[in-house]
Amino acid sequence: VEVLLKEYQSNPQKNWVAKDVAMYIVMALAIRGSTRTRGATQINPFVKVMDFFQSQVLPELKSKQGNPVLKADCLKFIASFRTQLSADACKALIPLIAPYLGHKNFVVHSYAAASIEKLLSVKDNGQPRMNKTQLQPYIKPLLQGLFRMFQHDESKENEYGMKAIMRVCAVGEDAVTPCAEFVINQIKTTLHAVAQNPRNPKFNHFLFETLACLITNVCKRNPGAVEKFESSLFPPFQTMLQMETCQEFGPYVFQILSQLLEKHTKMTKPYVSIFPALLHPKMWANKGNIPAMIRLLVAYLRVDPSVVGQKLEGLLGIFQKLIANKREDHHGMALISAIVERMPTKAWGRHAPTFLQMMFQRLMNSRTQKFVCNFVSFSAFFCHKHGPDIYIQMVDQVQKGIFANLLGKVVVPNVQKVEGKVERKSCAVGMIDLLCKSKAMMSGPYPQIWPQLLTAIINLFELPETSTYENDDDIMDMSQRGFKTVYARLVFAPEIKQDPVGDVPNVKAYLAKSLEGLSRQMPNQFGGVIKQKLSPDHQKALLSYMKASGATLH
Repeated sequence: VEVLLKEYQSNPQKNWVAKDVAMYIVMALAIRGSTRTRGATQINPFVKVMDFFQSQVLPELKSKQGNPVLKADCLKFIASFRTQLSADACKALIPLIAPYLGHKNFVVHSYAAASIEKLLSVKDNGQPRMNKTQLQPYIKPLLQGLFRMFQHDESKENEYGMKAIMRVCAVGEDAVTPCAEFVINQIKTTLHAVAQNPRNPKFNHFLFETLACLITNVCKRNPGAVEKFESSLFPPFQTMLQMETCQEFGPYVFQILSQLLEKHTKMTKPYVSIFPALLHPKMWANKGNIPAMIRLLVAYLRVDPSVVGQKLEGLLGIFQKLIANKREDHHGMALISAIVERMPTKAWGRHAPTFLQMMFQRLMNSRTQKFVCNFVSFSAFFCHKHGPDIYIQMVDQVQKGIFANLLGKVVVPNVQKVEGKVERKSCAVGMIDLLCKSKAMMSGPYPQIWPQLLTAIINLFELPETSTYENDDDIMDMSQRGFKTVYARLVFAPEIKQDPVGDVPNVKAYLAKSLEGLSRQMPNQFGGVIKQKLSPDHQKALLSYMKASGATLH
């Protein structure tokens, strides 16, 4: 290495290859272990990486002269050894690297963007090594330089540049607010260009991630900014949804619209005007639109169900289509659950036998574990929201006596298999209501099932959650693995799960108090059943709930 560096020093302009080789040798010898997310993680102790960085990399970057290949080598060196650099070193490097974003060479400005993104992605104990305060002085010049990169013909859809913009917005948080209008205008210009002929799915993904990140960070500080985002984005979004050339943008657009609508407490005219178009069959023909459009419809129902009520039959048609497909049935169940939760019973009550019959047909003809768990969750939520006896009555309207069969053969065996913290809590509360607040459960075939249901509820508390069906990926760099489907979830526009049983803070105490209330109404009927039908472990667990909440059986 020393020989090569001396050869380079003798004539830097002519012998640049010698330093190029020297840098590759140093990197090859120094890195003993590395990962894509952290770069070099294990360093050869016999290679003085930081000495080489100080003597060869920094001077090369500071010099305005030099071969583009060496500039790219130095930028790659920084990206590779980013975890070895301190926060102060990272901060000092940002203004040193920034000018290279404007370099005419594609490799150099791409490596410059990549190295900035990698430096900002370094975390210590889950927190960015460079925080928004350290980054703040450089936010504006970095964003200007990165967007200027797209003016180069070969970098119009440079994914490294767009990912760096996303990272600056993510680390900068609300410190990006002064530049928000500039970023939005640049994104609108970029969207207009790429919508004509989208070529790079990674670039597109990071572009919409940047937009989602900006909305989250700016609106956190200034909730009134939501309307500004909407006035800027609605026109280009409406144009894109009507274009044949960029149908893959649909899932992103609907996620952004959902993200914005979820921040409202009252419905606004722009959303009312576009609602009828959301029910058009053409929108639902693209499978990638479905998850995002369901989220958007649920947001409509939560903000103002009256807007949706005028088109309820159209929503039920969407539910019918989705529930017939094993891949999409969970989206249909999410939609019907939102309808039942948010709309008045008189609006959907007459349709209940129809949509319940559809569920029963699925359970009978093409049952899957995913659908069974969704059905159990829906049943539990319905019982808590509208009362267990109303649910039993509606189910038995479809076919007399069918609820007892469903409860014993479908619901009770699968209560424990429901997945998700919020979902399991909702399931437990609804099943407790069915157990303790239903008059129907006290007669007919139900007393035999009652102890089985109590056992299932205790299992829900005591046994660990098990994964019974696949979950979607949800990591920031998912696009680097390529797009397996036409839907890619935006990490910076996460759907906020609302607790449908938020009125119940402690579920175990809710079970204990509910049992106490039931035994007070019907004394001396349940203590013996519990001792005879529940295992010693289940009795012990139940006793601990009763003691903790100060409840007793009468």
